[in-house]
Amino acid sequence: MLPAVEMNSLSLFYRDVRRTPRLQREQEADLARRWREHHDIEAARQLVCANLYAVAAIAREYRHFGLPEMDMIQEGTIGLMQAVKRFEPERGFRLMTYASWWIRAAIHDFILSSWSIVKLGTNKLQRKIFAGLQKAKNAIAALDGAHAGEVGAEFGLSGSEYQEAAAAFIQRDMSLDVDVEGQSMVASLPALEATPEEAVVEKNWHTHRMAVLQAAMNRLPERDKIIVKRRHLTDTPATLKELSTEMGISIERVRQLESRAMKRLKEYAN
Repeated sequence: MLPAVEMNSLSLFYRDVRRTPRLQREQEADLARRWREHHDIEAARQLVCANLYAVAAIAREYRHFGLPEMDMIQEGTIGLMQAVKRFEPERGFRLMTYASWWIRAAIHDFILSSWSIVKLGTNKLQRKIFAGLQKAKNAIAALDGAHAGEVGAEFGLSGSEYQEAAAAFIQRDMSLDVDVEGQSMVASLPALEATPEEAVVEKNWHTHRMAVLQAAMNRLPERDKIIVKRRHLTDTPATLKELSTEMGISIERVRQLESRAMKRLKEYAN
């Protein structure tokens, strides 16, 4: 095994996750009550740490969107923390059955705010993300009432009416704690590390994505191509003012050219 100083943050995270023991239902319920009734920070910390393995497994479902896995795990952890704050074991389900919706919603928000055409976003994939986000928001509203009024209004119902109507369907959903052939659904979530086959798929997907982007870039006028590269494909993006000065055109013109180029890239990539 590599010394800790040679391991990257993701490897260290996985190592620590493996060493963290899982919680039994009674332990989880006790920690949740300690947090809710006494604002016991240590209890909340234990709840979060014991469930980071599931955050990582869920985050890996979105690895093909081209964003750093550790960033998605961090965003998912924020969703888990929100779930811990609101978790009520008296409702009869385990923390991860409830928290998985918050984790997905947080990761979806991160993807939508971070994604751009240069990361090869497509209408089809964007629709998939939006649909998932809607599902997560609706499930959260049904489970604990967060934004229930807003969601209920989409169906012509009050928040309480929506919760009541949705409850029957939510209870039918497969819980992450349900035993399936001797193991829980959580135990059957994807492994934390990529298999050799997955690594090959990941590499091929990245290669394909870059090839499509390059082909789309090659169809742009030279000036538009320079603007896209300087604004989106460098570690230190150029400002509109800098490009305006270099090209001898107005800032507004640079903005127009950038907007046109991004629109064309989207069309070419689809």
